[in-house]
Amino acid sequence: MKIIGRIAAYLTCAAAIIFTLFTAYPATSGKTEAPVAPGEYKTVLTLWHVDSFEGGIGSRADFLSSSLTEMRDEGIIVLVKNHTTESMSAAISKGELPDLVSFGAGCETATKFARELPFASCAGSEKGGKYYAAPWCFGGYYLIAKTEDNRLIEGFNEVNKEKTLEKLIVSQGENTLPALALKMGGVTTKSAEYYPPYDAYVEFLKEKNVVLLGTQRDLKRLEKRRVGFSAVPLHGFCDLAQYIAITTKSDDKFSFCLKAVKRLLNEKVQKKLGKIGMMRTDGQADDGEFFGYDFFKNEFTSSVFLSGEIIRSVQAELKNSESDLKISENVKNGLKRL
Repeated sequence: MKIIGRIAAYLTCAAAIIFTLFTAYPATSGKTEAPVAPGEYKTVLTLWHVDSFEGGIGSRADFLSSSLTEMRDEGIIVLVKNHTTESMSAAISKGELPDLVSFGAGCETATKFARELPFASCAGSEKGGKYYAAPWCFGGYYLIAKTEDNRLIEGFNEVNKEKTLEKLIVSQGENTLPALALKMGGVTTKSAEYYPPYDAYVEFLKEKNVVLLGTQRDLKRLEKRRVGFSAVPLHGFCDLAQYIAITTKSDDKFSFCLKAVKRLLNEKVQKKLGKIGMMRTDGQADDGEFFGYDFFKNEFTSSVFLSGEIIRSVQAELKNSESDLKISENVKNGLKRL
């Protein structure tokens, strides 16, 4: 009887712990934290999200969380947590590791743990003939001019036409290479000033007779502010891709993680990306919303395995080089042909 009593006590304690886990752990670190309802589940997956570039509107982490919520019907819970590249690296150095990571170039800590996917993906995640991540949304680079300055970018969509700008403001993200998009797009400029993304947008609003090298995030900002503008997509190179990789150490969890990846890539989720101002990964888009931009019209993207250190080295090289300088081997080594 004493043994039975101990077993009952143990089971009661274990049940309390399990109940606490599923009711107290937040589903996301964003604004819409929601408790997980108690019940029987097959697995709980952790997904860390790092915004590797500016883009769209709203929270990509919240989008991930809401898009994967329906997996609970299959007994799979996905808990999404926001990270910076620094906080993610710090957590991993302490021995923490999620089951999935949403990231882009410059997040090399995550790529060290990415597991091979059983299907071909974007060239940016290929290494040694194997693919280690899949893009789940895209952004794009644009030359943007206010309506009164439209003449500055007139004809820039035409092939084999000289494209030179007098003055350019460049929106430079920490781990992005907009100057390479300019170079690969065949555009030269006599003067370029580099600012962090939001600062570049503010500077663009203040000045006259200037063009902004920005992203679809700037299009959304201008639309919200009701500023008249024109935009020309820059096709040739783009590194604005948000990838999803499986990093779980558990072989038992791998198949569940793969289901989460495939859900993010399915039609139902992809067609909702416009709501957060991001582009679909199948090349389909509303031309009116994204000015005809198509990620796969680019010839090159960057390798998702590029470290932040290498990216900043290339940034400095592009910023300091003459406009007609050929792309160096240092830059070429980070390119992947789409």
